[in-house]
Amino acid sequence: MNVRINAHRFPILFGLLLLIAAPAAAQKGAIAGVVVDTETGETLIGANVLIDGTMNGATTDFDGHYEIKGIDAGRYTVVFSYIGYSPVTVTDVEVIAGQTVRLDMTLSAETIGLDEVVVEARALKNTEASLLRERQKATAVSDAISAEAISRSGSGDAAGAMTKVTGASVVGGKYVYIRGLGERYSSTQLNGSSLPSADPDKQAFQLDLFPASLLDNIVTTKTFTPDKPGAFTGGLVNVGTKNFPDAFTLQFTTSSSYNDQSSLADNFISYDLGNLDWLGYDDGDRDIPAIFNDPNLVIPTEIEARFDPAKAELLDNVSRAFRPEMEPTVARAPVNSGFSMAFGNQIPLAGRPLGFTASLTYNRSTSFYNNGNAGRYELVGGTVQQIDQLTALRDLSDTRGSQEANWGGVATLAYKIHPKHELSATYLRTQNGTSDTRYLEGFWQDLSGNSTFQTRVLGYQERSLNSLQLKGQHAMGPMQAEWRASFSKNEQNEPDLRYFSNHYTVNGTDTTFQKPASLYPSPARFFRKLDEQNNEFGLDLTVPFRLAGLSSKVKFGGSYGDVSRAFSERRFEYRTGSGFSYGSFAGDNNAFFSSVGIIGTSTAGRPQFGNYITDASALKSNYTGDQTVAAGYLMTDLLLTRKLRFIGGVRLESTRMTTQSADTTLAVGRLSNDDVLPSVNLVYALTDNMNLRAAVTQTLARPTFRELAPYSTFDFVGDFVFSGSSTLKRTLITNYDLRWEWFTRPGEIIAVSGFYKAFENPIERVILTSVGNNSMSIQNVPTGRVVGAEFELRRRLDALVPALENVEIGGNLALVHSEVDIPEEELVVIRAADANPSTTRPLEGQSPYVVNVDLTYQKPEWGSVASIYYNLFGDRLRVVSEGAAPDIFERARGTVDFIYAQRIWRGVSLKFAVKNLTDSDALMSQSFKDVDYIYQKYESGRTYSLSFTYKVE
Repeated sequence: MNVRINAHRFPILFGLLLLIAAPAAAQKGAIAGVVVDTETGETLIGANVLIDGTMNGATTDFDGHYEIKGIDAGRYTVVFSYIGYSPVTVTDVEVIAGQTVRLDMTLSAETIGLDEVVVEARALKNTEASLLRERQKATAVSDAISAEAISRSGSGDAAGAMTKVTGASVVGGKYVYIRGLGERYSSTQLNGSSLPSADPDKQAFQLDLFPASLLDNIVTTKTFTPDKPGAFTGGLVNVGTKNFPDAFTLQFTTSSSYNDQSSLADNFISYDLGNLDWLGYDDGDRDIPAIFNDPNLVIPTEIEARFDPAKAELLDNVSRAFRPEMEPTVARAPVNSGFSMAFGNQIPLAGRPLGFTASLTYNRSTSFYNNGNAGRYELVGGTVQQIDQLTALRDLSDTRGSQEANWGGVATLAYKIHPKHELSATYLRTQNGTSDTRYLEGFWQDLSGNSTFQTRVLGYQERSLNSLQLKGQHAMGPMQAEWRASFSKNEQNEPDLRYFSNHYTVNGTDTTFQKPASLYPSPARFFRKLDEQNNEFGLDLTVPFRLAGLSSKVKFGGSYGDVSRAFSERRFEYRTGSGFSYGSFAGDNNAFFSSVGIIGTSTAGRPQFGNYITDASALKSNYTGDQTVAAGYLMTDLLLTRKLRFIGGVRLESTRMTTQSADTTLAVGRLSNDDVLPSVNLVYALTDNMNLRAAVTQTLARPTFRELAPYSTFDFVGDFVFSGSSTLKRTLITNYDLRWEWFTRPGEIIAVSGFYKAFENPIERVILTSVGNNSMSIQNVPTGRVVGAEFELRRRLDALVPALENVEIGGNLALVHSEVDIPEEELVVIRAADANPSTTRPLEGQSPYVVNVDLTYQKPEWGSVASIYYNLFGDRLRVVSEGAAPDIFERARGTVDFIYAQRIWRGVSLKFAVKNLTDSDALMSQSFKDVDYIYQKYESGRTYSLSFTYKVE
């Protein structure tokens, strides 16, 4: 296929590309890098960098960054100097025309008798030096991944890169669990500002929205310091994007993938798709019909309509307003596809550098399984000692088809108005649309022995996130100031979510279809909408000082966050008219739901109705939520000796959170807490490249609006109905951490960590069998504990066998034991059915172990990188069963991925990947007397992908 583009038809586009690409054509070279303090790892502002023998030089900015442009090709000597620090001279720096040489440097404070340091540039070829130094000198226990490491791993986005972090597991390719703790205990930031979740029912952000090409680094902080938000316990993930590219960069990637279970499947289930589903938008076909937007509308009953012609016409009109499809259709599934584009540059504006980066990603994917199972079981009929097995409530075969369109864009503009003053703005936009179709069939306890239950779900969910972040950094004499403001809006829309259930009975050759509403809900259509606004403001001030000749600093500041949410739901149910029977359609559901409104007249001349619509909306299903968090902190970073460092302080967070149902008879969910969160971190440098760290901190975890709201939802008819609880409390966690870390060589590390966490009022989901067999809610339990150890290794194997210089092995292991104390009132209920129950259970969402192993072979001169990754997590508690019934666990699952990347020629590369090679089952179950009872089980299949990337630098 040949594609021709006429530049004359697109003058603006080509002019823009020429403008941003022009600097790349320069025939001179440049030197750029970062200058940091050897002792603290902090960047140095105002350090001088000079090419020896010339007047060509630069001064480091607020980020410690410098750049010297317009250098002729050749070899040079570069001198670094800063008041109070020993100068460093770097010899034999080679500059190549059209390229930027990266030269990072560390400076040490002057001491008596210390002369100028002279080093050779050939010894400074580690482009990860500044990031590794930052991790080594960090105030808290942290793990960091550089852009170079991400590129070598073949990771296409931030979520893929996070699989290398010690104790991290990636759930659903998007959500990151740190140290085995669930999403409630992790937070995500973009360049230091909090990110709201694109899924309003989750705490975690979707990290797959960030393409690897725009990442500068990802830093995961595992211990709390007062300048960070207090609402994280597992980890705080900060995604750093590139503000100031050293040179023009442009990258295009296109990809396609094939899943051996869903792609091109002929039995894929779906339903009527909108014309804009491919863009993640509903085109309006699923919108609530206009007739229902009349605030004065009162839908008459069938009896009223039979005796009033005007009401009969109205009931007929509203009943015919909906599209009749309530049954899944069978179609051929497409192949997954995607593309991404990213570019960035730095241009002069009024004599000062203006940097900009932007990216756009798009993916369309399909998932499908027809071999799933869904079961619901309970303990009835006696004590645990007397009962041999659980009683089945539901045992259903499960088929599910999903089509998802997901796109996102990130743009950053940064302007250095002065070497000591910088302003930046980042805009993030995501859009996600998912069409989900599900069909379940099988045993239902309430039906007679030879009857089979059937239920269907036809749904579409549209989610979007808009986020604008403004940031300023200023150096005013010795004091540094940083301010930030972010404005984010989440929207989630579920138009025309449809549920329909029935059962049938086979007697010989006769099959009878029924749908008695007394056993399960009538066919229904839901329209749900959620809007959430999140605003955050923060200010940090840092004052450096020297104590006993050593660098130290005081840092103080505050932040304010305001979140507001509005949720609304309308529900419409189908009723069958007098004399109208579902059984007469013999299972032809399309014909049944096409028979709506007036279908004839009686012998008395009155209208007869088939299916007709009633408004079953409930006030309690609508709620609003508001949350404000105001915080202030004070901390100090002291070098007590050249080897011992103290980082400590306190943070005060004041939280006010409410959820209010539109049904004013329901209780208001409230949180009102003023929390003092102390933090003490000690770092002892055993050697220049070896640290011993210890920390004692306090953090917290808050419930979500959804968990505080009285609103009820379920995934399918017969599933557990989840309701929030207005009495939830926030969780307080006291954390103890210890780590030994050895940075053996650039890019290598050996580390061993231990941690203990004490929880007060941890939050967990629980099945309320005392309320009803299908009721689920959320509760606090009094206390909980987590103790664990982490082991991390990343080494190039040439240290063992010189011939293996191109092979790198990495791995990390987290071993964790968790338990919460079962409340005494719950133990009373449990002991009625179990004479010897355990008084503890695991913390919800906690994995007892997480394993990540990777083996990478790279041949830079060939442009080849091959990697294999293995991830395994242990059984983690997902739902607590009330009483003596066994709890529901997500069972251990291991996955193996293979990635091969190859540079074909300059700027063009190919990547082939196979994900989930083992194709292990996703399984949730409860175990009773050595028998597993399935809660949910399905296979996701293996995915084979191929992508091409073209990159200009």
